[in-house]
Parts: sequence; structure tokens; C-alpha cells
Amino acid sequence: MFTPRAFKEENLVTITAFIKTHPQATIIAQTAIGLEACHIPMYWQDDGSEFGCLYGHIAKVNALNDIANLSAPWLVVFQGAGHYISPSWYPSKAATHKEVPTWNYHSVHITGNVSVLTEPEALIEILSKQTADFEANQPKPWSLNDAPVEYIQAMCRAIVGIRVDITNVQAQFKLSQNKTTENQAGVVLALKQLKTLRADEMAALVASVS
Repeated sequence: MFTPRAFKEENLVTITAFIKTHPQATIIAQTAIGLEACHIPMYWQDDGSEFGCLYGHIAKVNALNDIANLSAPWLVVFQGAGHYISPSWYPSKAATHKEVPTWNYHSVHITGNVSVLTEPEALIEILSKQTADFEANQPKPWSLNDAPVEYIQAMCRAIVGIRVDITNVQAQFKLSQNKTTENQAGVVLALKQLKTLRADEMAALVASVS
């Protein structure tokens, strides 16, 4: 991923916190018949290695569940807030007209070696962890124990676990860091005036780096 220095994020704590709040992953892999992609939630775990690892699960019938597709590393992409930024929002534009449109966004690219997990214990651990994370804010959090054991076992027979041992991390948080404080303030003001959830989220992010 091309990452200008102004937008590069290298703090692993910041990156893993981003993954926790934006767990939807796009997996991209090279297969014998071409590129294959799928979209699944994943979580990061510290396993004592330099970058840690990712866990998730896919259906057994997923095209990625093929031993031939595990020889090459996979690319896992996490994305967060994104928003169009108009040059008209920069105060400097009125003076020089030397501004162009752009797009602000968060993106984390992870490369790693993949292994498939089929043991029931491993699958239950992955499902329990993900369920606990996603149900944490529910009034009455659901857990695997709320379903019949036989039903959960049957569901597990239809999936495989995925572990990605991370070998490289690239993160780009493009939030107008390359603009003057005055222009950043102009972006925040204009975004707030749009009165949308996406615009408000980006306004807060730009304000945080101002």
C-alpha cells in the first residue's frame, strides 16, 4: 500500500485498537483460478510474536477453504471511516485556488501466513471470543451456551477456523494531517454542517489530529 509519511501509522497498539473497533475484514487470496475475496469479522490476538495473529472463520464450502490456497500469504484489509473532502472547505482555497478534492480514510493492510483450524475446541474458542465481543453491549448478551449443544456442534461442522500469522502490517490514517491548522479547522466545520453520521465521525477524527 502506498503510504505517504504524513498518514502512516506504525503504533501497533493504535492499529490493533482500530481492528477491534472495525472488525469487518476483506480477505484477498491468490488461488489456482485467480484472485478470491471474502468478507468476515476477525479479531487480533497477541501470541508473543512481533505482530500477533488474526482469527476468524469461514464456511467449509468457501472457495478459500482449499489447501492449495494456503501456500501463499493472504492480504487482510480493515477499513474504517471515509469521507470526501472538498477543496472549497479550505480557507486557503479562496486565496490561492491551489487545492484539489481528496478523500480521507482509515485503512489497515495485514499480510500473513494462513492455517485452517478444524478442531472443535479451536472453533468454539473463536466463536466464543467473537460472540462475547459483539454481544458485550446487548442488554442480555447471547452466548453459545444459550443454544443446544447439538445445534452448535452441527454449526461447527459447517465451518473452519482461520488463523493468520501476521508477517507485515501497513496502516494509513489519512485525516488531513498534511494541511495547515486553519485548513483542518475548515474541514471540521464543513463536515459538521453536513449533519450526517459519517461526516460527524470524520470531523471528530480530523479534529483529533489538529
